[in-house]
Amino acid sequence: MKKLSLLIAMGIACSIAIAKPALNASTFETYSAQMQQMSEKYIAAKQYGNANKTIDVWLSTYQSLSDKDKLANAARYAEIMYNRACSLTQTNEMFQALKALKEAVKSGFNNRDKAENDPNLSKLKTYEEFGRILQTIKA
Repeated sequence: MKKLSLLIAMGIACSIAIAKPALNASTFETYSAQMQQMSEKYIAAKQYGNANKTIDVWLSTYQSLSDKDKLANAARYAEIMYNRACSLTQTNEMFQALKALKEAVKSGFNNRDKAENDPNLSKLKTYEEFGRILQTIKA
């Protein structure tokens, strides 16, 4: 019984030691800049699997923010979704890529020129939905 109690106590201590620290808007900004750089490096190096994993972690971290902090980081969310669209396009996950691009635009991404000329999105140009998404960007 003592051994079991000791194991439980050790398990709780380990869980506390490796728990993710609480993020707020200011720490997320720094973290987000690092994740953006990392995901863009992976995309540039054509390591799309790593890029997708990095973006998934970045998105998960954003989702863990409070509603107030999410609102303060709306522009970052748009960047996350844009990078996600680029990476998913390169792994031929077109439906998900279009969905991510649409979400990026809905969340404030407004650089139509960038999206039209980004080689990472070139495969999406054959889809009518791509044009419709770009048309929703306010000039």
